[in-house]
Amino acid sequence: MAIEGTLQEMDLATILQMVSQRGAAPACILLQRGKERAVLFVEGHMVSHAEMAVQTAAGLQTHTGEEVFYELLKWHTGSFSVKRDISPPQRSIYQSWDFMLMEGLRRMDENGQASNGFAEAEDEPEAILDMLSTLSAADADAIRELIASQKENDAMSKSEQLRTILNDLVTSSTDIVGAAVVDNDGLLLASAFSGGIDGNRVAAVSAGLISLSARSAQQLNQGPVKQTLIQAENGNIIAIRANENASFVGLTAVNVNLGMVFMECRDAAKSVANTL
Repeated sequence: MAIEGTLQEMDLATILQMVSQRGAAPACILLQRGKERAVLFVEGHMVSHAEMAVQTAAGLQTHTGEEVFYELLKWHTGSFSVKRDISPPQRSIYQSWDFMLMEGLRRMDENGQASNGFAEAEDEPEAILDMLSTLSAADADAIRELIASQKENDAMSKSEQLRTILNDLVTSSTDIVGAAVVDNDGLLLASAFSGGIDGNRVAAVSAGLISLSARSAQQLNQGPVKQTLIQAENGNIIAIRANENASFVGLTAVNVNLGMVFMECRDAAKSVANTL
Protein backbone atom coordinates (compact mmCIF):
# COMPACT_ATOMS: atom_id res chain seq x y z
CA MET A 1 0.00 0.00 0.00
CA ALA A 2 1.30 3.46 -0.90
CA ILE A 3 2.08 6.04 1.77
CA GLU A 4 0.62 9.41 0.82
CA GLY A 5 0.70 12.90 2.22
CA THR A 6 1.53 16.54 1.58
CA LEU A 7 4.88 18.29 1.67
CA GLN A 8 3.38 20.84 4.03
CA GLU A 9 2.99 18.05 6.59
CA MET A 10 6.18 16.13 5.79
CA ASP A 11 9.15 17.52 3.89
CA LEU A 12 11.50 15.45 1.73
CA ALA A 13 14.06 14.99 4.51
CA THR A 14 11.42 13.49 6.82
CA ILE A 15 10.11 11.28 4.01
CA LEU A 16 13.61 9.91 3.37
CA GLN A 17 14.11 9.20 7.07
CA MET A 18 10.79 7.36 7.19
CA VAL A 19 11.63 5.29 4.10
CA SER A 20 15.11 4.34 5.33
CA GLN A 21 13.77 3.24 8.72
CA ARG A 22 11.59 0.65 7.02
CA GLY A 23 14.48 -1.30 5.52
CA ALA A 24 16.73 -1.36 2.48
CA ALA A 25 14.10 -2.45 -0.02
CA PRO A 26 13.93 -0.12 -3.05
CA ALA A 27 11.28 2.57 -2.82
CA CYS A 28 9.85 5.04 -5.31
CA ILE A 29 8.85 8.50 -4.08
CA LEU A 30 6.52 10.31 -6.48
CA LEU A 31 6.27 14.06 -5.84
CA GLN A 32 3.97 16.64 -7.39
CA ARG A 33 3.86 20.42 -7.01
CA GLY A 34 1.20 22.00 -9.15
CA LYS A 35 2.06 20.98 -12.69
CA GLU A 36 5.54 19.71 -11.89
CA ARG A 37 6.21 16.05 -11.20
CA ALA A 38 9.28 14.16 -10.12
CA VAL A 39 10.30 10.63 -9.19
CA LEU A 40 12.96 9.77 -6.62
CA PHE A 41 14.29 6.24 -6.07
CA VAL A 42 16.01 5.25 -2.83
CA GLU A 43 17.41 2.02 -1.42
CA GLY A 44 17.92 2.27 2.31
CA HIS A 45 20.25 5.23 2.88
CA MET A 46 21.28 5.43 -0.78
CA VAL A 47 19.68 7.56 -3.50
CA SER A 48 19.88 5.82 -6.85
CA HIS A 49 17.94 7.98 -9.29
CA ALA A 50 15.98 11.26 -9.52
CA GLU A 51 14.02 12.52 -12.49
CA MET A 52 11.82 15.55 -13.17
CA ALA A 53 9.63 16.58 -16.11
CA VAL A 54 8.87 20.25 -16.78
CA GLN A 55 6.77 21.59 -19.67
CA THR A 56 8.00 24.99 -20.90
CA ALA A 57 7.23 27.24 -23.85
CA ALA A 58 10.18 25.62 -25.64
CA GLY A 59 8.77 22.13 -25.08
CA LEU A 60 9.10 19.33 -22.57
CA GLN A 61 12.32 19.34 -20.57
CA THR A 62 13.53 16.45 -18.45
CA HIS A 63 16.20 16.55 -15.77
CA THR A 64 17.93 13.67 -14.03
CA GLY A 65 20.56 13.19 -11.37
CA GLU A 66 21.69 15.01 -8.27
CA GLU A 67 20.50 18.47 -9.35
CA VAL A 68 16.92 17.18 -9.36
CA PHE A 69 17.36 15.98 -5.77
CA TYR A 70 18.64 19.38 -4.68
CA GLU A 71 15.74 21.08 -6.43
CA LEU A 72 13.23 18.85 -4.64
CA LEU A 73 14.63 19.91 -1.28
CA LYS A 74 13.24 23.39 -2.00
CA TRP A 75 9.69 22.10 -2.40
CA HIS A 76 7.59 22.98 0.63
CA THR A 77 4.18 22.56 -1.00
CA GLY A 78 2.71 19.74 -3.03
CA SER A 79 1.99 16.06 -2.45
CA PHE A 80 3.91 12.81 -2.30
CA SER A 81 3.37 9.07 -2.51
CA VAL A 82 5.78 6.28 -1.54
CA LYS A 83 5.62 2.85 -3.16
CA ARG A 84 7.78 -0.09 -2.13
CA ASP A 85 9.70 -2.61 -4.23
CA ILE A 86 9.97 -0.49 -7.38
CA SER A 87 13.45 -0.43 -8.90
CA PRO A 88 14.77 2.60 -10.83
CA PRO A 89 14.93 2.49 -14.65
CA GLN A 90 18.54 3.70 -14.47
CA ARG A 91 21.09 4.82 -11.92
CA SER A 92 21.99 8.49 -12.00
CA ILE A 93 23.04 9.04 -8.37
CA TYR A 94 25.63 7.24 -6.21
CA GLN A 95 25.30 9.06 -2.91
CA SER A 96 23.67 8.57 0.48
CA TRP A 97 20.69 10.80 1.05
CA ASP A 98 22.04 12.15 4.35
CA PHE A 99 25.18 13.39 2.57
CA MET A 100 23.02 14.96 -0.15
CA LEU A 101 20.78 16.59 2.47
CA MET A 102 23.77 18.30 4.03
CA GLU A 103 25.03 19.39 0.61
CA GLY A 104 21.58 20.64 -0.34
CA LEU A 105 21.26 22.69 2.83
CA ARG A 106 24.69 24.18 2.20
CA ARG A 107 23.67 25.17 -1.34
CA MET A 108 20.40 26.73 -0.21
CA ASP A 109 22.24 28.69 2.44
CA GLU A 110 24.70 30.04 -0.14
CA ASN A 111 22.03 30.80 -2.73
CA GLY A 112 19.47 32.27 -0.37
CA GLN A 113 17.06 29.37 -1.00
CA ALA A 114 16.16 30.19 -4.60
CA SER A 115 12.66 29.00 -5.21
CA ASN A 116 13.09 27.22 -8.53
CA GLY A 117 16.21 26.40 -10.51
CA PHE A 118 14.31 24.92 -13.43
CA ALA A 119 11.90 26.57 -15.85
CA GLU A 120 8.35 26.97 -14.63
CA ALA A 121 5.89 24.33 -15.79
CA GLU A 122 3.10 25.47 -18.13
CA ASP A 123 1.12 22.36 -18.97
CA GLU A 124 0.68 19.26 -16.88
CA PRO A 125 3.19 16.69 -18.21
CA GLU A 126 2.46 13.01 -18.51
CA ALA A 127 6.14 12.45 -19.19
CA ILE A 128 6.79 10.53 -15.98
CA LEU A 129 5.06 7.55 -17.53
CA ASP A 130 7.20 7.86 -20.65
CA MET A 131 10.37 8.31 -18.66
CA LEU A 132 9.63 5.09 -16.78
CA SER A 133 8.76 3.08 -19.88
CA THR A 134 11.75 0.83 -19.27
CA LEU A 135 10.20 -0.42 -16.01
CA SER A 136 8.49 -3.78 -15.79
CA ALA A 137 4.77 -3.86 -16.45
CA ALA A 138 4.03 -4.30 -12.74
CA ASP A 139 6.22 -1.35 -11.74
CA ALA A 140 4.76 0.85 -14.49
CA ASP A 141 1.24 0.01 -13.30
CA ALA A 142 2.24 0.95 -9.76
CA ILE A 143 3.47 4.36 -10.97
CA ARG A 144 0.25 4.92 -12.91
CA GLU A 145 -1.74 4.06 -9.79
CA LEU A 146 0.19 6.62 -7.77
CA ILE A 147 -0.30 9.34 -10.38
CA ALA A 148 -4.02 8.60 -10.65
CA SER A 149 -4.35 8.80 -6.87
CA GLN A 150 -2.55 12.15 -6.75
CA LYS A 151 -4.73 13.56 -9.54
CA GLU A 152 -7.83 12.55 -7.60
CA ASN A 153 -6.49 14.19 -4.44
CA ASP A 154 -5.66 17.37 -6.39
CA ALA A 155 -9.16 17.48 -7.90
CA MET A 156 -10.74 17.09 -4.46
CA SER A 157 -8.53 19.82 -3.05
CA LYS A 158 -9.44 22.18 -5.91
CA SER A 159 -13.16 21.60 -5.37
CA GLU A 160 -12.75 22.36 -1.69
CA GLN A 161 -10.94 25.60 -2.52
CA LEU A 162 -13.72 26.64 -4.90
CA ARG A 163 -16.40 25.90 -2.29
CA THR A 164 -14.49 27.98 0.25
CA ILE A 165 -14.35 30.94 -2.16
CA LEU A 166 -18.09 30.74 -2.80
CA ASN A 167 -19.06 30.20 0.84
CA ASP A 168 -16.95 33.18 1.93
CA LEU A 169 -18.58 35.36 -0.73
CA VAL A 170 -22.16 34.40 0.13
CA THR A 171 -21.48 34.73 3.87
CA SER A 172 -19.83 38.15 3.63
CA SER A 173 -22.08 39.72 1.00
CA THR A 174 -25.38 41.33 1.92
CA ASP A 175 -26.65 41.12 -1.66
CA ILE A 176 -25.46 37.79 -3.14
CA VAL A 177 -27.70 34.92 -2.03
CA GLY A 178 -26.02 32.11 -3.95
CA ALA A 179 -23.04 31.37 -6.19
CA ALA A 180 -21.66 28.61 -8.37
CA VAL A 181 -18.77 27.70 -10.65
CA VAL A 182 -19.85 25.93 -13.83
CA ASP A 183 -17.97 24.62 -16.84
CA ASN A 184 -18.87 25.16 -20.48
CA ASP A 185 -20.81 21.88 -20.62
CA GLY A 186 -23.11 22.87 -17.77
CA LEU A 187 -21.43 20.71 -15.12
CA LEU A 188 -21.37 22.04 -11.57
CA LEU A 189 -17.83 22.43 -10.21
CA ALA A 190 -18.77 24.01 -6.88
CA SER A 191 -21.69 25.87 -5.34
CA ALA A 192 -22.94 27.73 -2.28
CA PHE A 193 -26.73 27.92 -2.18
CA SER A 194 -29.41 27.96 0.49
CA GLY A 195 -33.15 27.58 0.48
CA GLY A 196 -33.29 24.37 -1.54
CA ILE A 197 -31.80 25.80 -4.75
CA ASP A 198 -30.62 22.99 -7.03
CA GLY A 199 -26.99 23.74 -7.94
CA ASN A 200 -27.01 21.33 -10.88
CA ARG A 201 -30.04 23.07 -12.38
CA VAL A 202 -28.33 26.46 -11.92
CA ALA A 203 -25.24 25.10 -13.68
CA ALA A 204 -27.17 23.73 -16.64
CA VAL A 205 -29.26 26.88 -17.11
CA SER A 206 -26.27 29.18 -16.64
CA ALA A 207 -24.20 27.33 -19.24
CA GLY A 208 -27.00 27.81 -21.75
CA LEU A 209 -27.27 31.49 -20.84
CA ILE A 210 -23.52 32.04 -21.23
CA SER A 211 -23.44 30.18 -24.54
CA LEU A 212 -26.38 32.19 -25.90
CA SER A 213 -24.76 35.47 -24.83
CA ALA A 214 -21.51 34.50 -26.55
CA ARG A 215 -23.27 33.61 -29.80
CA SER A 216 -25.32 36.80 -29.73
CA ALA A 217 -22.23 38.97 -29.21
CA GLN A 218 -20.41 37.13 -31.98
CA GLN A 219 -23.26 37.64 -34.44
CA LEU A 220 -23.23 41.37 -33.65
CA ASN A 221 -19.41 41.54 -33.94
CA GLN A 222 -19.02 42.65 -30.32
CA GLY A 223 -16.22 40.27 -29.40
CA PRO A 224 -15.98 37.90 -26.42
CA VAL A 225 -18.51 38.28 -23.60
CA LYS A 226 -16.94 39.23 -20.27
CA GLN A 227 -20.07 39.23 -18.12
CA THR A 228 -23.81 38.74 -18.42
CA LEU A 229 -26.62 40.24 -16.35
CA ILE A 230 -30.26 39.13 -16.32
CA GLN A 231 -32.65 41.23 -14.23
CA ALA A 232 -35.81 39.33 -13.34
CA GLU A 233 -38.81 40.14 -11.17
CA ASN A 234 -37.50 38.22 -8.17
CA GLY A 235 -33.78 38.81 -8.52
CA ASN A 236 -30.72 39.01 -10.73
CA ILE A 237 -28.42 36.49 -12.38
CA ILE A 238 -24.80 37.48 -12.99
CA ALA A 239 -22.39 35.35 -15.00
CA ILE A 240 -18.69 36.21 -15.36
CA ARG A 241 -16.06 34.27 -17.27
CA ALA A 242 -13.36 32.89 -14.95
CA ASN A 243 -11.36 31.35 -17.81
CA GLU A 244 -12.03 29.82 -21.21
CA ASN A 245 -13.49 26.66 -19.65
CA ALA A 246 -15.48 27.85 -16.64
CA SER A 247 -17.60 30.72 -15.35
CA PHE A 248 -18.71 32.20 -12.05
CA VAL A 249 -22.47 32.60 -11.54
CA GLY A 250 -24.05 34.68 -8.78
CA LEU A 251 -27.69 35.10 -7.76
CA THR A 252 -28.93 38.22 -5.98
CA ALA A 253 -32.15 39.56 -4.54
CA VAL A 254 -33.99 42.51 -6.11
CA ASN A 255 -33.11 46.16 -5.43
CA VAL A 256 -29.43 45.56 -4.75
CA ASN A 257 -26.45 47.80 -5.42
CA LEU A 258 -25.39 46.33 -8.75
CA GLY A 259 -22.11 48.23 -8.78
CA MET A 260 -21.08 46.65 -5.49
CA VAL A 261 -22.39 43.25 -6.56
CA PHE A 262 -20.41 43.30 -9.79
CA MET A 263 -17.26 44.23 -7.89
CA GLU A 264 -17.76 41.33 -5.47
CA CYS A 265 -18.52 38.91 -8.32
CA ARG A 266 -15.48 40.00 -10.35
CA ASP A 267 -13.22 39.52 -7.32
CA ALA A 268 -14.69 36.06 -6.77
CA ALA A 269 -14.26 35.19 -10.46
CA LYS A 270 -10.58 36.16 -10.24
CA SER A 271 -10.13 33.91 -7.22
CA VAL A 272 -11.85 31.09 -9.09
CA ALA A 273 -9.58 31.62 -12.10
CA ASN A 274 -6.48 31.49 -9.89
CA THR A 275 -7.71 28.25 -8.30
CA LEU A 276 -8.52 26.61 -11.62
